[in-house]
Amino acid sequence: MKHRILTALTLTTLTLSASSAYATTDSSEADPALTQRVDADEVIAPAGKQVELDAGHIDLGPKMIDGKWHFMARDDSQATPVWRQIDDMLYRVSDNGILTVPNDATYSFIKSDDQKVWVVPQQEIPGVVWLGWNTQDPAVTENVNGTVTLTYGGHDGPGQFTTFVQAGNFGAPQLLWTSDKKEQQPIDVELHSHTHANWVFTKPGIHRVTLTAAATLNDGTTVSETKTLTFAVGSDTDAATALDETAKLTSDTTEPSNAPHAEKPRPAQHGPSTLPIVAGLAGIGIVSALLAIYFFKRRESATKKSAKDEL
Repeated sequence: MKHRILTALTLTTLTLSASSAYATTDSSEADPALTQRVDADEVIAPAGKQVELDAGHIDLGPKMIDGKWHFMARDDSQATPVWRQIDDMLYRVSDNGILTVPNDATYSFIKSDDQKVWVVPQQEIPGVVWLGWNTQDPAVTENVNGTVTLTYGGHDGPGQFTTFVQAGNFGAPQLLWTSDKKEQQPIDVELHSHTHANWVFTKPGIHRVTLTAAATLNDGTTVSETKTLTFAVGSDTDAATALDETAKLTSDTTEPSNAPHAEKPRPAQHGPSTLPIVAGLAGIGIVSALLAIYFFKRRESATKKSAKDEL
């Protein structure tokens, strides 16, 4: 298999800023790929209905139901979006998501033995799950005072886990979360925003990533909920019991093996320790051109393989 180069697929319509800013999804300047509408009356799947997804669009995000704060997953992989319990979702990162880390010092934070990694990409690729997050639930935007804080709380699985974003025009990658650090790692997310990033795994297997969504409401109440995401990395990884094992781990209140031991995450106060996310336009044209080249080469490779199989 000829693996793609990571830089060709991590250019984005998102960038990071050192100061707070507002990210909108209904502006004419927004990236069309990230423009979406989230309605108050969207379907909520019953808890306990397990789903494995290996392709399609899913957003993590806070949702308020009957005045109560929940951290859920909005499954947009089908025609009608459905909000699901994060505990019920298994994300399959198939071998279609294998990329090669560039031989470049700016990617030195990714520690892969052979430069091969499995990636949930920032820019959507057909046949690969596309996982991001949004803060667009109407009840959330109406009731939150300030921003929503997403805090990484630990990783359990083989190898290393990182999440980063990369601006267009070949901007440097900017790290959001890494399993190399043992402290909690919060990011500050503006209301009304929709974000995607690169979720990178250096080894196949079952991976669990703990995240907390927290905020301060208009009445001064602080709310938060912590969930553990379950990933089956690699096409051949057996995930038959993965969700049940995750449920047992969380019910036993067992932290991931390298989880940070820190205080409970709190809503961001726009301080220097919290990284804000900002929407932008950089790199749209470059992304389109590079993806066009990628899809052409991928179709060409598939055609050659099919012809070879018929011989």
